[in-house]
Parts: sequence; structure tokens; C-alpha cells
Amino acid sequence: MENISRLILVTIFAMSTSAPAAEGNESSVAIITGEVRDPTAREIMFKYNSPTALGRQTEQRVVLDSRNRFALEIPVVRGTLVRGSYKGRSVPWKWVRQAASYVVKRSPLVLFVEPGDSLHIRIHPGHLSTSCRFSGRNADNSRFIVEWYPRLRNFQRKIRDSRDMDAGDFSRLVDGWHGDQIEFLNQRRTRYALSPGFIEHAERYFNYTYAFLKISYPANYRRATGRENKNVPPEFYDFLKQIPLVDEKAIGVDPYSTYLVRTLDLELMKMPRSTALSDLYDLTSLDLSKETRAGLDSLYARFGWHPGLSKMIDLSTLGLPEAISVKLDSMYASRRKPTLSQMFDLEKMGLSKAARARLDSFYQRSDGSYRIATSSKLEKPEIDTTGGALVFRLPAQDGASGMEGLRSFKKKRKLSDMVDLAGLDLSTENGAYLDSLYENRQPLRLSRKLDLSGMGLSQAVQTRLDSIYAIKRRSISALPRRFDLAEEKLKGRVRNWFLAGQLISGFQRGGASFAAVNRMWKEFQATNPYPEYNAAVLAALDKAMALRPGRPAPDFTLRDLDGQPVSLSQFRGNVVLLDFWASWCGPCIGNLPYLRKIKKKTAGQPVVFVNLSLDSNDAAWRKAIEEHGIEGVHVRSRVSGSGPASDYNVRGIPAYFLVDPQGRILKRLSQVELKTDMDGVVAKILKSLGSV
Repeated sequence: MENISRLILVTIFAMSTSAPAAEGNESSVAIITGEVRDPTAREIMFKYNSPTALGRQTEQRVVLDSRNRFALEIPVVRGTLVRGSYKGRSVPWKWVRQAASYVVKRSPLVLFVEPGDSLHIRIHPGHLSTSCRFSGRNADNSRFIVEWYPRLRNFQRKIRDSRDMDAGDFSRLVDGWHGDQIEFLNQRRTRYALSPGFIEHAERYFNYTYAFLKISYPANYRRATGRENKNVPPEFYDFLKQIPLVDEKAIGVDPYSTYLVRTLDLELMKMPRSTALSDLYDLTSLDLSKETRAGLDSLYARFGWHPGLSKMIDLSTLGLPEAISVKLDSMYASRRKPTLSQMFDLEKMGLSKAARARLDSFYQRSDGSYRIATSSKLEKPEIDTTGGALVFRLPAQDGASGMEGLRSFKKKRKLSDMVDLAGLDLSTENGAYLDSLYENRQPLRLSRKLDLSGMGLSQAVQTRLDSIYAIKRRSISALPRRFDLAEEKLKGRVRNWFLAGQLISGFQRGGASFAAVNRMWKEFQATNPYPEYNAAVLAALDKAMALRPGRPAPDFTLRDLDGQPVSLSQFRGNVVLLDFWASWCGPCIGNLPYLRKIKKKTAGQPVVFVNLSLDSNDAAWRKAIEEHGIEGVHVRSRVSGSGPASDYNVRGIPAYFLVDPQGRILKRLSQVELKTDMDGVVAKILKSLGSV
């Protein structure tokens, strides 16, 4: 008899397949009942989409009664997916129609529920296909899924092994799977009494899974191989003409939202890259007017990209005539393109003189771009040009990023390598001095690059502008541009549903983009005709506001490595750096060197580092702590459900929070801040402690 606590109890996919309810988008219910033979746990967690199919999945716990039975009602507007598991353990998919009920075992079971459905399931020890018995309306939908789901799992394994396929082979694999699914559905329609709503949902699930896989191919290939596939034929994207971008009945189908994001982002990539200052840096915290932002963008477009040499170094110390300074500025503006060996110490990489010359020649002929790939299998750096692009392949070392590894080979370029100083009739001493000034120049502040005197900015705003510019932080990723493009490309309920989902996601991420997302939310409210979407975004905003700086940090109590309870509140009087991580999270491990530096810079101060792991495997958690030498307080929680991850709106890891000595949110740190503005993070910690 299998241990039922290890079995998958229930997975119910509640998807949007029927037309939404009319005025008010009122929901109905699906009733799920079931009974379990010889259970070893008393609680079952069900997860399902809310009626709006926005935000996090709703979670509902049920407790088995004295006869090991359970029952629950799920609100639905359309077909809705519901997942069930013991004690928060996630399970594979099951489809459920509304008002459905059942219990599931180890193999995944999916019920598809629509308004008015009711389904009952019995689970007995043994294999799912023989131990589960379904009764009730539309039970055949679940019987179909029990037969179909293993096919999906097998295909998912093939997809994981196919990321480095060329475009043709990958396309044939995915096209073949798509055709097989449609054929399988058509064949089983003669065996099972499938509901029309379920058939519509299944067809959309197959179509948008297929489209999502194909549109994701270039990025997956790049991650698998470390290089672009420049041989993707134009006809590869013919599927975009066949799969509708706007499909109201696909609202709530899992792949649909991601497909829309990837499709819009693909179009954004084809657009010319913006050079506006407000698109490159996050200026939202400055609360500038539209006119002021436009003025800054105009100044930056004219002077920000290529400042004159005389702004970068102090030429006055050379005593040069004004004409020579002007000529130097002109020569620097049209400086020659550097060779690769002038940029990087290729000899240090172990390349011969002949190899360096060949690479210089290749680099001059190419577009001057390069990529970086790291691998733990490499013992020494390599440079690859076999794919027609320049790729630095570097050994992975102690969690360092590829860019960090490449910096160790980067040279400081001499001014005399870029500008022909011979024509200026300078003495050897002055030429060497110019090289020295250029080599030891400091990064330019934005206020030195641009003449901000006519902008009417206060000194405090100019200082903040300089700080933002020094961090070199991009603003709010693709969200505002994607939002604008979605308004243009989508229509009807799909447009408002998608935009609402983007706003919810933006609020959940928090950070510096909050002000910009809040502005988009105000614009959305003015035009959105669906009140249920406004309510969903407002709920996300309320939760995000609860995590703004100055608000009480959500308390928690979890067990440490020794099984002892640890609460956030017990660290009052200290600054707490809260790190959400997991052993399987590469970026989490990669950021450990930065956290160690912060520990070192705050040594002796009342600062506590609380590492909150989302590992489901206790052994993996403990092994990672020991293997990577992670210091601090260690506790562990589940990924989903109620708990710290949910309370802190953690949608992905790593996630970092600073909590002040009074137990209030000090700041949600981004990975960019952690890497590029460590001194700023330390200063914020010390200021909170009253040490600066």
C-alpha cells in the first residue's frame, strides 16, 4: 500500500472556455467532493484560479471528516483549474469542471469544471488509473485526462532535452506534438462523452502551449548553448498567423498569458532601442513633470552619449591653447574603433600572438558585439567564433557572473590608442600625461555631462539624478513599453484582462518601479469597463502598499536547523537583511559573494542576516548551506500558500528585504542594487542604526 501522503490527491484545471458571464461577470460554483481510503494526512490544499483569472491562485484547505471525506465549493465564471495536495506539496495537473468533486492519487488527475458541474471521486491504494473512481456530471472529462496526462509528461521531458536543437528539428518536434494532441482529442471524443466546454478548453490549451513553446525557442536555445541561432528561417514564425493573439475564451488558460507576453516582447525587440534618459534610468522616484522629463531626454539625446574629452578630464593642467582642446574634443568624438586586444588581455587568456591577430581581424569585421557564457566544466577561458559571433567562454568560479570573470581580463584603454596625438605636436611628456589623465578619470556625473542649470531642478534632485545615473540601473524593464503595445495590439476583454495582470505583476514586484506602475494603474482605471479587474488590481495594490518602506514587516515563526522556533520579531533592535533563496536557485547562489561583502562591511554592527529557504527538500537545504558556507540565521518555509513568501509578495527568488530596528520595512532590495550599489545598501543600514 502506497503512502498516500506522497500521492497526488487532486489537480483540477479550471480554465476559461465558455463565454464570460454577462453584466457583472457573476460567478457560479463547482462542488468538489471525495473520499480517501487510509489517508495519512488530514488536510488537503486546493489551488485554483479566481473568477477573474488574475493574480495568485486562490488556495483553500479542507479537513477530512471522521469518515475520510471532504467537500468544497469553488467559485467559477468559466472552466477553472484546481490543484490539490497534502500539506502544500504541489501536484501535477488535473482538470475539473465547475461544481466538481473528486480525490486523486499519485498519478495526476485533472477535472474540468464549469458552472453547475458536480463530481465525486473515490481514491483507493494502488495505481491511479485503476484506483480512482469518478461519478457525477462530466466525469468523462477526468477519465480523458487520466489517459492523456502521461503523454504530456513524456513530451515535457523531450522538450527539456531539445533546447539545443536547431530551429528545423525543434519546429518538427513541436509541430508533431501539436498534431498528435489534436488527433488524440478527436479520437477520444468517440470513447468519452466530453463536454463542449472541455473540448474548447483542451483545443486552446494545445494551441497556446504549442505557440508558447515555439515563440520561446530562441531564448531557450540561447540559454542552452550560450549563443544565438542566426539560422531561424522566417517561416518559423508562420504560426503567429494561425494562432489568434486575441481570444476571449482563452482567458485563464495557463499558456495564454505567457504567450501574449512573449509575443509582445518579440515585437518590442524588433523596435529601435530608445535612447531617452527616462527609458534608460528609473526617474519615477523624482516625481518630475512630463515637461521636465522631456527636457532631460532632449538634453541627454544631444549631449549624454558622447561627452567631449574636455568634460571627462581636466585639460587645463596641460596649459594647452584653446584650439588644441577643441581639436582634442573633435578627435575624441571620431575616435577609432579599438581592437579586441586593446580591450582585453588576450595574452593572459593563453592566446598566441597569431591567434590574437586573427581575433582582432574578426572583431573589426564583425558588428563589435560579444556574449559571455560560463561553465563549471571549463578549466581555462576560451574564445569561440564558430557560430559567426564572438563568445567568451569562461570557467564558473565561486558564484561569480560571467561579466565579473571577464572584467579580470579587461584592459584600461589608453587615449593614444584611440586618438592620433602625433598630429597635435605634443611633447612626449604631455602625451604620457594625457594618457595618465584619461586612464585615471572618474566616471562623469550626469550633472557634469549635461547642463542642468536651465531645468529648474533643485540641488537635491540633481544629486539624486547623479546617484541614479551612477548606479547605471535600467528603469522598469519592458513593462511600460509592453503595456503601451498591449493597448495597441489587444482589444476588448482580453486587453483589459491582460493589462490588469501586468499591473498586478508590477505591484507584486515592488521596488523602484512602483511609482510608474501606479501611474499606469490610474490611467487604466479611467478606461477599463470591467469592475472585477479594477477590484483585482486594487487588492494587489493594497498588499503592495503594506510592504512599502515604513510599514510593519510581516512577522513569521519558522524552525531553524536545530528545529528551534525563530521569529522575525525576536530581532528587534537590529537591522535584518531577509534573504529568500533556495538551493536550486542559481542567482541566489551567485549573489552570495555580494552578501558576504555586506556582512564584512557591517561587521560589529547589530545586523542580522536571516536566510529564508524555500527548499522543499530538507537534505538539499542543509547541504547547500554547508557547501556554500552560507552564514547567518537559517529557516525554511514552503514556496506557495500562506507563509512568508506570500506575505512578502515574493514571486521569484532571490528576493531581499531590509527591516529596520523597529521591525518596519526599510527597503526591498533589487539584485542590481546588491551588485552595483553595495555602498548605498551599507549606508542605508548604518543610517537606520544611527551609525552615520
